Amino acid sequence: MKHFFFILFLFFASRGVFANSNEAVAYNDKIITEQNKISETLLTFSGNPNEFSLSNITTQVEKSLDVLKGMKAFDGNKDFLISAKALFKFYKNISENEYKKILYFLENKRNYPQEELDKKVDELTKSIAQSEGSLDASFQYNQRKFAEKYGFALRKNSMADKFTIGVEN
Repeated sequence: MKHFFFILFLFFASRGVFANSNEAVAYNDKIITEQNKISETLLTFSGNPNEFSLSNITTQVEKSLDVLKGMKAFDGNKDFLISAKALFKFYKNISENEYKKILYFLENKRNYPQEELDKKVDELTKSIAQSEGSLDASFQYNQRKFAEKYGFALRKNSMADKFTIGVEN
């Protein structure tokens, strides 16, 4: 009888672990879905830089930040959510600053020699990449820790293959 209760305990305990793991996967997926929505707007801007595509970035980032603001730390684990918020705020910042400057230069390219225009856009895109590097590394690190803690494997995000930083002239 003692073994029966022990086995019964293990059964219910394991069900709780699987439920928690499934909830963790859903939590992760919710954050990644929002990141993908933002990435799509960034790609659209990169392919067709204009006021409309720029405003779509800001609008989507604000919507995605609202989604994250409505989320609570999962099981006391706040690092993943905090790093996601920091990355999304960075996207908002670049849409209001660097991308706005890039758009200005592209819209006024007739006022600049091509070499100077290329240099200015390259400087801005390098600045973006440099600033994003540590935020993205933190986000990925915290996502990996989160996945390890809750026992699920991360799969490659198809958006990563599509995404390149920079604006094509």
